Amino acid sequence: MNRAIGKLVVALMALVLSVVMVVTISYAWMSLSSTPVVEGIQITIGGGNTILVAANLTETVDGVEYNYPAGFRDSLKFSLYDEYDYLNNLAPLSAVSTADGINWFLPERYDINDEEVKSGANMVGELKSISEFRRDDLLQFANLTAEDENADVGHYVYVDFWVVSPGTDYTLRVSKGDNSGSYLLEMMVPEEIEDGYTLVDTSGITAASARIGFLVNPDYVSDNTMLYYQRSSGYSSKYTKLRGTYGTPDTGFTWHSSGYKFTVYEPNGDLHEDKEDNAYYITKPVGYDGENAVYTDISDRLTVQLSNKWRTEASSLGASVEDIFQTAIAGKSINSPKKAYTTFYDDYLQGQIMPYVIKGDFMKNTSSLYTASAYDKVEVSSITTLDKAGATDDVSITVLEKDVPQRIRMFIWLEGQDIDCTESIENVEFALSIELAGSNKKEE
Repeated sequence: MNRAIGKLVVALMALVLSVVMVVTISYAWMSLSSTPVVEGIQITIGGGNTILVAANLTETVDGVEYNYPAGFRDSLKFSLYDEYDYLNNLAPLSAVSTADGINWFLPERYDINDEEVKSGANMVGELKSISEFRRDDLLQFANLTAEDENADVGHYVYVDFWVVSPGTDYTLRVSKGDNSGSYLLEMMVPEEIEDGYTLVDTSGITAASARIGFLVNPDYVSDNTMLYYQRSSGYSSKYTKLRGTYGTPDTGFTWHSSGYKFTVYEPNGDLHEDKEDNAYYITKPVGYDGENAVYTDISDRLTVQLSNKWRTEASSLGASVEDIFQTAIAGKSINSPKKAYTTFYDDYLQGQIMPYVIKGDFMKNTSSLYTASAYDKVEVSSITTLDKAGATDDVSITVLEKDVPQRIRMFIWLEGQDIDCTESIENVEFALSIELAGSNKKEE
């Protein structure tokens, strides 16, 4: 590349980075019952009984909150536990950026009082340099309610849960799965037509820019947590140690070691709003180097899944989602798209959408994406030739120690540095399913 072209490419990339965080996306969580948020997220386990999952229970004694697992099972339904009630009143997500799950960056924009606006150098609403972005390392913009005035500035969500391996040390990964599987998918919406209603696929910004992160602190819990766990109904005497402590809002994180790990799951890596570009764009979120905000390479902690899609055509695997939708509303008194929506998803499917989802394959090795990239982009012709798998081999969440429950903090956010995160949309509902699996081989 000659020097002139090189400067042009850099300028264009800088322009993209300067606009990708100008967005606040409003959506409702998948409405499957009277507790839509709780029912809209599920965690299952693949690979038989090799690993088990449990809800995070809390108990406050003398002002100190203790966290320990409920009874371990092969799936986790958040709606069964009061600890997750906060998920029912969440504010809409607002685009943020993080590279480590601890430091979150919220965009700062120029306003009428800034000298740059007064001089004409910048316009109101334009993004400032990332060096001026607000850093949140106290979870101040996490799990905000719809009434919180800061929710439109930035908002992300987290939930805690526990995983244990009862048989051997076990390497944990996000998996395409044979059960419910892992996917994030925008809900198809009913649209009125001349002779009734039809389903429309609106998959776009939310599905493309959504990220799921798994923060793992491997430190053993050293306080009185075990005492309260032993008194709980979910206690099992085979578990004599617990791993994982995390910060709470306004307290920040206290680590006894530097062994924490943050793995990012990108569920629709090749999905782009124009529906034509099946390339993959390398994500470089805003991270923290101890002093400054910096664009960060997360190639060693990123697992990428290709697009998840609805089964829009009937096949040997079953009927299309449109066929089932027409069956669900046939003979019903449907007078609005909203009524058609609840009749289909709530009354007829009762949240069981998995039979109508085509899950995308995972890139077998994240390193292959980076090797095949040019100017942070991997063309569709290259993606086709790269190896796919049910999970990513060279990136994992953690290694579970046999019979030692590990608490994991799972984050959900819209990545402001995603190439598609450029404009606002409203009332987008999506389903999130996570399946965890892996192998009994330790990481090298």
